[in-house]
Amino acid sequence: MSSDQPIPLSIQRLLDVYPSFALLAGLRLEVFTGLKDGPLSAAQLAAALEVEPERLQVLLYALAAAGLLEVRNVDLFANTAEAGRLLVKGNPHYLGGAHALWAQLWEAGLRTADSLRAGQPQARHDLAALPPAELAAFIEGLHPDALETGAALALRPEWAGCRALLDVGGGSGGMSIALCRVHPNLCATIVELPAVTPLTRRFVTEADLVKRVEIRAADILSQPLERRFDAAVLKAFLQALSPSQARQALVRVAAALCPGARIYILGQGILDDSRLSPREAACFNIVFLSLYPEGRAYTESEYRAWLEEAGFAEVERTALSDGSPLITATKR
Repeated sequence: MSSDQPIPLSIQRLLDVYPSFALLAGLRLEVFTGLKDGPLSAAQLAAALEVEPERLQVLLYALAAAGLLEVRNVDLFANTAEAGRLLVKGNPHYLGGAHALWAQLWEAGLRTADSLRAGQPQARHDLAALPPAELAAFIEGLHPDALETGAALALRPEWAGCRALLDVGGGSGGMSIALCRVHPNLCATIVELPAVTPLTRRFVTEADLVKRVEIRAADILSQPLERRFDAAVLKAFLQALSPSQARQALVRVAAALCPGARIYILGQGILDDSRLSPREAACFNIVFLSLYPEGRAYTESEYRAWLEEAGFAEVERTALSDGSPLITATKR
């Protein structure tokens, strides 16, 4: 390469997607769970997973190169501490259940150019029309993050006096579950589309919170809420809507809140006004092009204007202890 030829450092970095593919394959085959009791050879693990040992060995070395497995005594493979804690099925902090969700999102990202050419999403994510298996994979994949974010949100001091929570588009109910676990006087109402509520009910039942978490099958854009709530949570909800729908949803939420109630908006759909950061949100925004007809990440100024228009004040953008972006406001 001549001295005046540019070095494609950024391009080379972006092309390093193969460790992600190795992670996905490892989770689909349950490699990490297969190694939960200690190191195994490729042949031993292959026999348990019912695959060819020579071909599995290629994946195992790739996972080791990616930092998720360790190679011991030349031909034995073991989980790293991180993989053993987070990627073994059955562990309390297991993240691997999201692999089907990751595959859906990556597939949507691969359709970005097609979606732009067609002028409409080519991996459209209509929860009411998704096949049951895809819908379950999507909701189940979001659940661990919802629990983690809910637990971080629960640390804020204002929850001590809150009694009634509205969880809009709550999916698995993870946010409500986490908040109710920390605050025993809190009860929640999750509003979700009818197609999703059976999954929501399953998670709430498994959490033993049926008596404190109500599940309401409704579309907040077309059905008003009669009850009054002390707080509302909208996680990864507004980004699935057009700007006009987002404004309408916030007006509906405001009408269901008591004066002085707080609203919490969370998710990757929050951008700086420059639209360049957070980097994760700016880049993930392309996935929305293939998922939703008009949904996308919105800027802090857009959220602020919609909230003030809906009757909220004291709009503030901060972050939770886990780094999750957060916009809060108080109903006038």
